[in-house]
Amino acid sequence: MINKNAPDLRGLFYYQLTTNSKLMIILKQLFIKIEGVSVKIKKTLAPKNTDEEVARHEQILNILIFFSITCFSVLSTIRLFDLIAHGPDRGLPFIFLLIILGFFIFLFWLSKRKMIKTASWLLIVIYSIPMFYSFFNWGADLPAALLMAILIITFFGVLMGVKASLISASFLSLFIITLTYLQQNNLIAFNDYWRGEKNEVGDAIAYVILIMIITVIVWIFDNGLNKALKRAHLSEQLLKQEHDELEVKVEDRAAKIREMEMEKIGQLYRLAEFGRLSSGVFHDLINPLTAVSLNLEQLKNNDNDKLLTAQDCLSQAISASHKMEDLIACIKKSIRQENNKIFFSPQLEIETVINILNYKTRKANVKINFFTNEKLDIYGDPVKFSQIIINLISNSIDSYKSKKELLKIIEVHLRKEGDSLIIKVSDCGVGILAEDINKIFNPFFSTKKEEGLGLGLSSTKNIVEKEFYGTIGVQSEPNKKTEFLVNIPLSYAT
Repeated sequence: MINKNAPDLRGLFYYQLTTNSKLMIILKQLFIKIEGVSVKIKKTLAPKNTDEEVARHEQILNILIFFSITCFSVLSTIRLFDLIAHGPDRGLPFIFLLIILGFFIFLFWLSKRKMIKTASWLLIVIYSIPMFYSFFNWGADLPAALLMAILIITFFGVLMGVKASLISASFLSLFIITLTYLQQNNLIAFNDYWRGEKNEVGDAIAYVILIMIITVIVWIFDNGLNKALKRAHLSEQLLKQEHDELEVKVEDRAAKIREMEMEKIGQLYRLAEFGRLSSGVFHDLINPLTAVSLNLEQLKNNDNDKLLTAQDCLSQAISASHKMEDLIACIKKSIRQENNKIFFSPQLEIETVINILNYKTRKANVKINFFTNEKLDIYGDPVKFSQIIINLISNSIDSYKSKKELLKIIEVHLRKEGDSLIIKVSDCGVGILAEDINKIFNPFFSTKKEEGLGLGLSSTKNIVEKEFYGTIGVQSEPNKKTEFLVNIPLSYAT
């Protein structure tokens, strides 16, 4: 059975929902209006100066003036209601508050015209007038006047700097002490009626407003300090990041420059080495060239009935010309610069180098013994490989210059050992001193004081490590034996 007097729960729920919806709409509209007002205030207080430091002072000044306008508007309203309720009294005249409020509006206009220093000084002056007025009329210990003194000191600190704040604090302290002494000794008359009266709500509100102004100043200063610290921290991080990136760039650039220098040094060394070897190479070219010339001359003077002898002369001439071609090919191969990575036989390259150095070894009375059983091909630049062998064998030949032994042997070994190709060049020359053994691969270091450039072994080490990803080492006993050992990994070279 339906109770007709029971409340309609559905209708009540709908009413509450509708009412709450309307309330939510009103609140939403109110928030939108508050947000719009906040945006307008921010836009009004925004600085117009482009200089960051001046703009910061301008914004602080705008905030202080705007907050002062708001606070003195509230004080004027409270004072007006107090006059209406109690009639004229001995407090601060109402017209005086209105003048101060109008002056604050004028200061805001000056600030917007970028007259920052003028507006700052006038703001301090306008706060100082009621403070001094209160001190002289109602005593040096009036709470409101003391709060205004603290406010003025903070104004000096925020708008004029720490030094101005210290000077103002010292001056006001001396002023209050002096004024207190004069008032206590009745040298300056003042009215202290307020000591016997009860505190009123209006006075409390005035104190609170002054405290709020001081709080706002402290907040502005602290907020600016935090922003400055964040900017400084961010700048420090960015500077450190740029410093690290610059170090990396400098290191990369230095590495590239060193690589380019080594490449140029290698080219110069190849040309210098070719100059040293050229006399021997040209000497070796003279013999086959003479043979070609003599055989062709003999062929020219022979009669037709001596055809067999002519054929033999032609054969010798052709053989000699082929030998010259081989020597010239070796020369071109040893001085060319282009990288040409292919599969090549290290055995054939070593034999070619020995052939190129033939004249130098004969002149130095040196014999080169080459030992190998390996018939394998490796991958890389054969010219660079030849340069390694030329440098090592040339150094071994030079090590015998001051030795007078009849038998001068250089041994070159080529073998496969595990996953590595081992090349060993050894001699019994003058050797390397113990104090020089760690410097031998440094650029421009040479034990050949008169003729050495100090580039051969440095270039050799560079080629072994960068072109063939291998290692090179040396062991030496002076005047007994010196051994250079090159290790090339076959995982790369095959």
